[in-house]
Amino acid sequence: MKIQILETAELGIRWMKRYFLSNPQLHSADAFHNYNSAKKLLKEHPYTGEKYESHDEVRELNISKTTFSILYTFKLDTIYIMDIRDQRGNRSADALKKYTTELRKKYDL
Repeated sequence: MKIQILETAELGIRWMKRYFLSNPQLHSADAFHNYNSAKKLLKEHPYTGEKYESHDEVRELNISKTTFSILYTFKLDTIYIMDIRDQRGNRSADALKKYTTELRKKYDL
């Protein structure tokens, strides 16, 4: 499977980078390695994530040893990453709203 990062994930990716780079004691290299490992796992096993709340088509995969997770959906041979979620906050609500109102039509999901 291939991975496509949706525009709604950009804020989450930037936040995760800024968070780890501004807290060097958290070992940003390990966090980014774990993020890439999670994406590789998704490519090989797209059902590995848990269903996310009441969204049957949205799944969440925790990025090991971080407070972040990947919110995604998939269709045919593509995994669509809609957000990198900091599990300590609620910012993903905006990404999910945009997904349900716009992105499903745009990407025919």
